[in-house]
Formats: sequence, structure tokens, C-alpha cells
Amino acid sequence: MGKSANVKMFVTALFAFFLRRRSRAATAFLAIAIGATALFGMMTIYYDLPDRLAKVFRAYGANLVLVGEEALTKEEIENIREFLPQDSLIGIAPYAYRSLMLNSRLATAAYTDLSEALAISPYWQIKGRLPENAKEALIGSDLADTLNVKIGSAVKLKDVNEDVLITGIVKTGGSGDMFLFLEIEAMGVDYAADLAEVSVSLTGDGLERLQNSLRERFPHITPKPIKRVANSEASTLNKIEALVALATIVVLALTLICVSTTMTAIVLERLKEIGLKKAIGARSGAIITEFLSEALVLGLVGGAFGCALGFAFANYASNSVFGVSVNFSLALAVASTLISIVFTAFAAIFPVYSAANINPIIALRGE
Repeated sequence: MGKSANVKMFVTALFAFFLRRRSRAATAFLAIAIGATALFGMMTIYYDLPDRLAKVFRAYGANLVLVGEEALTKEEIENIREFLPQDSLIGIAPYAYRSLMLNSRLATAAYTDLSEALAISPYWQIKGRLPENAKEALIGSDLADTLNVKIGSAVKLKDVNEDVLITGIVKTGGSGDMFLFLEIEAMGVDYAADLAEVSVSLTGDGLERLQNSLRERFPHITPKPIKRVANSEASTLNKIEALVALATIVVLALTLICVSTTMTAIVLERLKEIGLKKAIGARSGAIITEFLSEALVLGLVGGAFGCALGFAFANYASNSVFGVSVNFSLALAVASTLISIVFTAFAAIFPVYSAANINPIIALRGE
């Protein structure tokens, strides 16, 4: 018999298996598909979500502070801005703090780039509008209550002997509620900042590498992570990754048990068929190859189908819980499908190997 005839017979036997034992094949297919769905979905969340969550975390404020040996000039801040990774940069806001007399009361003025400050700290709650020139300012909510200042009020800065118009009242949830916020350009073209707050969508090792790069490029500037924010982000990501890994292991274990049980049932149903094949000269290796081929086809089709469902699951879960979408990864899809094939083969090998070595007389008797 020629090679093409053998291949044709093999393919015919393969199709016959799926047609005659549709219920068993469907059960195995569903188990594999569910396992692949969980595997691909969890892997997608595990590898894709941390980068996206890093951007979400930036809603909680800056994660890096830059302090110089001397005041930071406008030129230095612009150089730092250009050096930072643009695809991860949310904003960089310089801050210069000055004490002044505000309506006969000692207060702190925070000179900053208010548009950048708001990009870094989107949680700020502002009533009114942002200042549009050096003669306008925002006032912290607590300071406004203390001075009984309203939106549209003019307050006198006695140190510089000028009035500024309050265009808005800001609630920062921190010490900024006692600050008067002015545009840093009000200090003049050659302003100098005490520090600069930076928000970048990096966590863990990525943030640490950025700090090292900044130290090398700007040796007179010290980058300091805001530990409360950085540690909270790292802790949250670690917990999510651990939970995803644990759930994946549990699902894969259950899938392996289900597929193994189904494949065992399929083999037991076909013991007489196996015995007949062995009685007419079929070798154990040929029988193992036939059964494993059936299992591999199930693993391939179930794995591919599960990847499609897994992406839908990952995207839905990510959007529902974190409000961000995930990207489809072909590499992860291929890896998930290959793992499904390997798991299916592993689940089938033991019952198939046992059946292939059974005595044909015993198999034909149905014992």
C-alpha cells in the first residue's frame, strides 16, 4: 500500500472518530476550549495589563521628584523633559515655593506650570477656571476658607505690592489646600524651581532604570521616587499577577483532569476496536499514533477556539474591573494553543498507552 493511500486511510479514520463519537469529542473539545480560554485570557492580562495599569495609576499623582543641588532652571527642566521617555511621560511640573504676605497673612505661594500640574494630578478638584496670565491665581480650598476668599476676589501680595485675581479654588487633598498657586512664568523668564514633579507610566524595574539614567545624564540632579505611590503600585501589580498565576494553574489542572477523564472514556469505548486491529496485525505504535493524532487535533482546534474566547474574556474583564482594554498578542495565542496541544497529548498518553498494550483476546472479550 502506497504512502498516499496510508495518509488517506489515516485521515478517513480521523474523521470517522469525530463523526461516530461526536458527544465524547465535543466534551473533550469544550474542556480544552475552556482551558485555553482561561489560559490565553489570564496570560493576556498578566503580560499586557501591568503596562496599561501603570497609566491608570498616574491618576494618583507623580511618582518621581527631581531635586537639584541648586535651583532647577527653565532650560534644565526642558532638557529633562526631552530626555524622559516620551511614550511614558504624563507630565513634568516645576515647583518654586515662596513665603509671602497674602492679605496681611503669611502664606505659601506655589509657582508652577498649572497645566502640567493638573496633568500630573488629575484628582485635583477645581471650582472656577485656570489662571490665564501672571495676574491670576488659584487658591487652595483651606486657605480660601481661612481668608474668606471667593472666586473673582482680588488678593494683595504685599511682598510684591500687587493684586492677583482668584480665578478658581482648588482642592488637592493635601498640603496644597493651603497654597496659592500661580503660573511659574510670573517669576520671570529665567525662573528657578526648587523641584520638579514627574509622572511617568513606569513601575518597578522600569522606574528604577529611569532613575539610574537620569543620574547618569544629569549628575547634579537627584531623582527620588515617591515611595508611597511607587510601593502601592508595585504591591497592587504583584497581587494581581499572583492571583492571575494561581487562577491559571487551577484552571489548567481542572482542564487536565477533565480531558484525561474524557480520553479514558473514549479509549474504553473502543477497546474492541483496538483488539480487532491488533488481532489483524496492527502494531501498538500505530494505535498510539492514531489516538494521539485525534487528541492533537482536538487540542489544536480547541486551543485556537479558546484563544478567541480568551481574548474576549480578557478584554471584558480588563474593561469591567480596570477600565482599560488589552491588546491581542499573536505570540501569546500561539503559545496558548501549543500548551493546549501538549496538555491534551499528556492527558491522552496514559490511557492510550495502556490500551495499545492490552491483550487483543481480552479486548475482544470485552473484559
